[in-house]
Amino acid sequence: MTFISSLLLGVTSLLYAAQTITAVPYASNSLARALVKRDQVDFEDCGGDDDDKRKRAGQAWSEAANLASYTIDGKLDDGTGFKDTNAFKHYFNDADGDTTDKMYGGIQAGSSGDRGNGFQLKFIITCKETDDCKDSLALTDAKPNKDDFTAKIRLCPKFFTDDRTKNFLTSKTLKRNPGRRDNSWCQPGQPFTFFETASHTFLHEMTHLDQLGVEAGLFPDNKGADDTHGTEDIYQIASGYDPGSPEKSSRKLKDNWTKYDKDNKNNKPELQRTENAESYAAAATEFYFQKNCGWDEIME
Repeated sequence: MTFISSLLLGVTSLLYAAQTITAVPYASNSLARALVKRDQVDFEDCGGDDDDKRKRAGQAWSEAANLASYTIDGKLDDGTGFKDTNAFKHYFNDADGDTTDKMYGGIQAGSSGDRGNGFQLKFIITCKETDDCKDSLALTDAKPNKDDFTAKIRLCPKFFTDDRTKNFLTSKTLKRNPGRRDNSWCQPGQPFTFFETASHTFLHEMTHLDQLGVEAGLFPDNKGADDTHGTEDIYQIASGYDPGSPEKSSRKLKDNWTKYDKDNKNNKPELQRTENAESYAAAATEFYFQKNCGWDEIME
């Protein structure tokens, strides 16, 4: 969810209330990649290094970068890569592959700093509550960075308590064919909401950043002086999409494009598939669990 000047969607110590802290993300030891210190990403109003909000915010960012990394390097048991799986095909078409590579690559490399061209993300992770947080998990002010402005991803109070964001990739095991008492992500027959994590939402928010939209080659939104190249949310700008089920709305967007491409008499969708934030988050989450649990797909 983003706001560009105005909202499109929707108690730290005094020591930290007026300062930012250079980011040192907390990567899980069980994940394939770890983030390194990034001088251009700061934490604001999330407390000190040992504060629970600070740790959770850092881990959400760390795991979001790992979800992106899986789409680049990961393969299913039979060797199938991301773009040949249902995780990709539920949300994108073959023609989108170059753009998704650049978006996921920008998230991973911009966070971990391992790209040869030195691409670095610059944004602030803030835990400060505002009135805009009322019904939101997180918000992103996605205007382009300037000398007097740095984009912010705002983690609202609900981000730290809601069922959709209370878990991390490390909150459960990846034991395949688990028993009924096993705390495993690989429980069969679960809907998409079962697999949502803080990292899923954080990746969604990252795609709203102008820097990543530019990196992925997205066109600006042409909404005024502060045009952003970042993604938008289809359920915020068009009717017929369910804001309570972003991943279902994203699959519907892809299906609507398929209908339009077959017969231009159908209404042209308001966003390209690659311009919708949840498409990236949902596809990456699906692929992560398809790969680790040995599945073909995840239900809506």
